[in-house]
Amino acid sequence: MTAPLYDVKAKFSEYVTMAENGEVVEITKHGTTTAVIISLKMFNKLNDDYQELHKPSFVEQVKKWRLKNKDILDNEFADTLERLHQEDRKEFDERSNPWL
Repeated sequence: MTAPLYDVKAKFSEYVTMAENGEVVEITKHGTTTAVIISLKMFNKLNDDYQELHKPSFVEQVKKWRLKNKDILDNEFADTLERLHQEDRKEFDERSNPWL
């Protein structure tokens, strides 16, 4: 259903009731549709559908997380590499020199 804004303003509760009953009310201003009244149930369904369609993939979520935490990851990565290098070096030294 389409209704001009002046009529919706005068009979707002009636149009809300129509929307509650499943009617989509298009509100026009100077002959152009500018707004819509829909039920909460329809809004939630549309919102759920939209969220599902625009849900980022797991890979996109990981990329976003990595960009957000880049500084921390770079430092942790460098620290981890250094620690592993030291552990490998110590293990090598222990195998190479029985006196250690």
